Amino acid sequence: RLVLLSREGDRAAFGELVRKYSGVVRALVRARLRGRAEVEDAAQDVFLQAWLRLASLAEPDRFAGWISTIAVNRALEVLRRGERRRVASLEAAEVDPPDTRAPDPADGAPLEREEERDAMVRCLSRLDERTQAVLVLRFREGRQVKDIAASLGEQAPGWDLDR
Repeated sequence: RLVLLSREGDRAAFGELVRKYSGVVRALVRARLRGRAEVEDAAQDVFLQAWLRLASLAEPDRFAGWISTIAVNRALEVLRRGERRRVASLEAAEVDPPDTRAPDPADGAPLEREEERDAMVRCLSRLDERTQAVLVLRFREGRQVKDIAASLGEQAPGWDLDR
């Protein structure tokens, strides 16, 4: 209903969609991007793209998967552009590349957390967007199964994992 109203130009209905899916979108973007500002900018871009492309959504009941795909694609685009920008800025500044020597073993804990995060992101990227959203919302955001189901427009299972 909200998607159909939004297609007709109802901004309040689209605002409801934004409120309903902002957690999913931010979680998918946050799984790939680091900086808070970068995550917020990408999430806003996702909803802007969704608003502009809403007429192209063939099946309104598939909005959750559709917006999830936009979120993943936007995050990947930011990563690609960020890589290019970083390389270009190093070349333009004519500076030495970052020190790639092995870190001090005493500083191992932060490095291990970073490696674990990178490994998790690589594993998540191999999954479909809907599964990524569920896992990120459950284990990173700590959301309840019934809340995740509701935000993705699904019926929660009859058994309760949140006990």
